[in-house]
Amino acid sequence: MADAVRWGDLLFLSGRAAVEPGSLKPRPGGFETQAIAVLDDVAAVLAAGGSDLDHVLRVECYLADAADFDAWNRIFREHFPHSPPARTTLVTGFAVDGLLIELQVTAGVPA
Repeated sequence: MADAVRWGDLLFLSGRAAVEPGSLKPRPGGFETQAIAVLDDVAAVLAAGGSDLDHVLRVECYLADAADFDAWNRIFREHFPHSPPARTTLVTGFAVDGLLIELQVTAGVPA
């Protein structure tokens, strides 16, 4: 599976989660640790595709627990302080036990 696919000046990231590479085991440390790790991962995939967090257009977020919504809002604002992207947040279950957050991101690629 590709980390991201570029179509013209758009970059579509595959679902990103805070898992250990190769093992699919969630990173330890709780929601905030996973949320920051997944945003760091998103930033790395964007950079590899010629973009960055400033060019994110849309974030689809999936949370395992609605109780983490306030923490997610705070972390989101910290990572997107200016012109935040469009966002949807849903609460759902995950196939990987212990996973607390997953993101799907669409970004522009600047000329």
